[in-house]
Amino acid sequence: MSDVVALIGNPRPGSRTRTLAEATATSIVSSLAAAGGPALFGVRVLELAEISAVSFGPGPAQPTAVIDDPHAVVRQARLLFAATPTYKGTYTGLLKVFLDQYGHRELAGTVAIPVAIAAAEPHRAAVAAALEALLAELGATVPAPALTVLETALADPKQLAAQWAAEHAPAIADALGSAAR
Repeated sequence: MSDVVALIGNPRPGSRTRTLAEATATSIVSSLAAAGGPALFGVRVLELAEISAVSFGPGPAQPTAVIDDPHAVVRQARLLFAATPTYKGTYTGLLKVFLDQYGHRELAGTVAIPVAIAAAEPHRAAVAAALEALLAELGATVPAPALTVLETALADPKQLAAQWAAEHAPAIADALGSAAR
């Protein structure tokens, strides 16, 4: 059981999206601990590409990770990082299909942070707005702006994540303190 879940919606496992999401989750957990904020237990990564059996090759898709109920893992998270590359100006279909399995307000009591990588500036705002709206529709509290990064600025994901976490940890701590479970 983990309090923090990084849900990776990139159809390619081991992506830069995962690297950024993990760095952000780790940075927030560290920032909260250093400030005496809410204690969070563990960071769990769910790679949808491994769970959902997506293939870009000629062979049939086979899941490479077996998780009994990945939806329950997300439901039980106190802090959720929903991470995606930007495809055609929004989040991936893989992430959409996974999140469509939740009912209206089913993630109430969860604090959620969108994380996205975009190729162009206009897509940064579009993916952030779309993912924030989706998470809010599911009932999650989104207390901070999405961490959206241009591909050209990804040289040091840990530094980007640490800067973002330092700025937004207080709002996240407040949301975690008031989130009803």
